[in-house]
Amino acid sequence: MKKLLILSDLGLKPTRVGLIKNNGRPAGSLHIAAVARSLGVDATNLDYWREWPLELLKTSILKWFGDSDGIWLALSGSIDGSSTDDFKSLVLELKKDIPHLKVILGGYRVVVGDSSWVDVSFVGRSTNIFSEWIQGKDISKYVFATDPLTLKNPPTKILENPVCPVPIETDFWQSGEFFTIELALGCKFNCSFCGYDFRNNKNPMLATKDAVVESLETAYNKFGMTNFILADDTINEVDSKLLLLSDVVKDLSFEPSFMAFVRLDVLAAQQHQIELLKASRINTMFFGIESLNPNVTKMIRKGGRSEKNLDTLRLLKQEYPEAFTYANFIIGLTGDSEESIWHYNHIIADEQLLTSAGCNALRLYRDLSNKDIMSDIDLNPEKFGYTPLDDTQEWKELGYSSSSWKNDWTNLSAASTLSAKVDRFFAKNLTSAYTAHEIAGLQALGLNMSIPDYNNTLPLLNRKRDIVVKKYIKEKSAWLQGF
Repeated sequence: MKKLLILSDLGLKPTRVGLIKNNGRPAGSLHIAAVARSLGVDATNLDYWREWPLELLKTSILKWFGDSDGIWLALSGSIDGSSTDDFKSLVLELKKDIPHLKVILGGYRVVVGDSSWVDVSFVGRSTNIFSEWIQGKDISKYVFATDPLTLKNPPTKILENPVCPVPIETDFWQSGEFFTIELALGCKFNCSFCGYDFRNNKNPMLATKDAVVESLETAYNKFGMTNFILADDTINEVDSKLLLLSDVVKDLSFEPSFMAFVRLDVLAAQQHQIELLKASRINTMFFGIESLNPNVTKMIRKGGRSEKNLDTLRLLKQEYPEAFTYANFIIGLTGDSEESIWHYNHIIADEQLLTSAGCNALRLYRDLSNKDIMSDIDLNPEKFGYTPLDDTQEWKELGYSSSSWKNDWTNLSAASTLSAKVDRFFAKNLTSAYTAHEIAGLQALGLNMSIPDYNNTLPLLNRKRDIVVKKYIKEKSAWLQGF
């Protein structure tokens, strides 16, 4: 029987109060392993792999593969490619003992690695290609690059269902982890800075209620998990997504807590959605506001009047006071100004309209091997008021590079400096220093702290998380070795 072992690790994340250790696993790698099993392959996942003692990691892998002939080792890289070099080193070590080992990369959005050590790579959403490939079908129409052999679907087309993994015993889940699912695929918007695969899609594909219920109920009944992240690009673009989730919540035997990406201008235009968010148990919200300057919002295709958006934050705070609300802003957008940025920052802080907020300077991605993920600003910066400059910054962990730029009021260097100041301002003047993702993960640890207390207890939280991961490593390694 063919064997497939998929490694995943979302790694460490720097926050404004120190490094936070991840306590969740990518849904995509779980889904791929399940698809492989359905096609007769002996497949399993090995998570948090960079925290395993190296000798234990190698021994566990070698024992599980045994003397099988058709063996595949895969890395689920997601957007974060920071583990690729470490994975290559592990592959070269393992090939000393199993020279016939084949290597897969998946989850990336650009071409990664080379054919000296990678046998096949899958870019973006490609479960359908993986399924055909593993069955030995002709996959020539999907070839995107040849070094390494890289397979990719045509852009914009949704060719699979949303991923709602059903956790299994041999993945040794624990209540101290959060679980990720997708409620729908596709976003009807086409923000000028966005590189999401299924943007500008007018017919989002929803998961079935039965699939969502099975995933969540299994996570709770077998492993005690109650904290979930919805990976959907926008959860409230249409009411049907929220209605589906609120209907699911009614059928669950427990009270879940969800983190989701919520679009503020849609919420401002459809304020009845506040009740749907409450009914759906979306307790943690990530708003990609980007800017509140009316000179900017039209250009980035995020509508809504600034005062209406602020009024909606006021209403949300009043109607859903227990919700954790985080907003991200982009510094350097054409038409903005430092005066406007600080004006709105002070309104947010003075009225405590958000639990937390952060920002980053605009990146202008250049020369990507996969142009389908380049935003309209990346593809035509001049149209949006940006002049690319000659110097380039490499984002090795992403496999990307970005150009410096200037526009009508700033440049990348000045925007980066201002972004750091704004970020410090929010960390000091709002309740939480964490993003929505980070607080969702910390709350899954089950310490039941008040939101401000999380700011001062990161070492304790990381120790609690380490206990979870060490228990996983002990149980998974024993299972892999047949104990």
